[in-house]
Amino acid sequence: MKAFLMYKDRDFDLKRKLPSNEQALIQDLELNTLFNAMAQGDTFLLAVAKCAVLSRLNNGPDTIVYRENILKDCLKHPLIVKEIYNISLGAIESERKVGRFLTDYPSGILQRSIDVLQSFVTALRKVRNVADEHAGRFESEGFTALFEMIRKELGDDYFVSVQNHLRKLKFRDGVLLSAELGKGNKGTKYVAGFGPDPSWPRAH
Repeated sequence: MKAFLMYKDRDFDLKRKLPSNEQALIQDLELNTLFNAMAQGDTFLLAVAKCAVLSRLNNGPDTIVYRENILKDCLKHPLIVKEIYNISLGAIESERKVGRFLTDYPSGILQRSIDVLQSFVTALRKVRNVADEHAGRFESEGFTALFEMIRKELGDDYFVSVQNHLRKLKFRDGVLLSAELGKGNKGTKYVAGFGPDPSWPRAH
């Protein structure tokens, strides 16, 4: 999914190369004061503010108007915008906290991955709910495109599909392993798969 709130046609690249005179500009214009005021102690927003202010606009006037219209929506609906942002932050924080102690073992790595994905699915559901409830209240081209994308790509079928995959990854029906004998009768071409369909008849 692309983010439409900085540019119409591409993602905002937080890692893009900044001007070679970056430090001189910051010092001469005392931009750190501006950056800190924009970020309000949020390290992620600080990085975004710095990158956005110091990056050159190839299509200046149109991009400025595009962003100003988005800003108007933000000022009209600050609580909704903050809710979306907090959902995103919560998903990132949960990824950092989930099952760190499990990552030394294959089964633990798998379980942690499932738990992280489940937390992301929960966050995506919340974002979809926000889009369903509030999309009609936003007027800017950027937010309209963003909510349209969310409702299109995060449909009910998507969540059903993801939950099915996560359920399969628990391997409740066991794991099928196959291999071939290579040179010196050493195992080769190992393949892991899901266990048998539970509807299949079982040998007694």
